[in-house]
Formats: sequence, structure tokens, C-alpha cells
Amino acid sequence: MRSQYGLARMFRRGFLGSAVLAATLVLACAHAGFVPQPTPLDVDRVQLVDPGLTLEELQAGRAAYVQRCSSCHAVHGPGEYRGDQWPPFVARMQREKKLRIPEQDRVRIERYLIAFSSTSPKPVDAGVIGPAPVENAPRASAH
Repeated sequence: MRSQYGLARMFRRGFLGSAVLAATLVLACAHAGFVPQPTPLDVDRVQLVDPGLTLEELQAGRAAYVQRCSSCHAVHGPGEYRGDQWPPFVARMQREKKLRIPEQDRVRIERYLIAFSSTSPKPVDAGVIGPAPVENAPRASAH
């Protein structure tokens, strides 16, 4: 009798371990190909490095990226690479796969990917814990 209960317990642990592993893999794969929808906050965030970029251009770049690139392979999340890596990747895909991407779409795709790359500017409060320092605040003297 004891061996049946021990076997059932081992089965449940194995099943639970498999379920956790499967969930982890699904989340990792989903994050790897995460292609964020641009928002007005994203436009504000990237204005310093790409002045004049509009929400409509970011949205068009995302749409072109998903449409053109997912027809051949699973799309990569823009944050998987640095901004300077994306243009050579796009050029290589065009060359190796003999893709004809209109210049306007190529520029939009690259601007979108760079805007969401791992080296793109982060939101002002990214990683800030607690209140920000107050500008021009009087300093306490150390008497």
C-alpha cells in the first residue's frame, strides 16, 4: 500500500515540475518575441535620439515589421538587440533572403526597432526608487 502512495506522490511532483518548466518556457518564448505597441509616452521617450518621430510612424514601423518579418520567421523582440545592431540585421535579411522592402518601410522598421531596442532611452522614472531629488533645494550645512 505504501508504495502506491509514494508512486502517486512522485507522479504529482513530476507533473508539477513539468508544468512549471512548461510555463517558464512559454513565458520566455513569449517575452523573446514581444513586439510592443507604441504609445505617446514612447514617442516622448525617444525624442532626444530621434527628433520628429511620430506615434503614427512608430505604429507603421511596427506593422511593417510584423507583416514583413513574420512571414519568414518568428519576430524578435526589439529589446533583444542594441539599436546599432538592427540596421545591419535588416540589411542582411534583405540580402540573404532577397527581400524587396520599400525604402520607406525599411526606414520605418528600423526606427521602430531602434526606438524599442535594449539601448533606447528608458522612461524617466525607470529604476528610480523613492522621490527624485529636488532641483535647487537648499543644502543642509554640516556644522
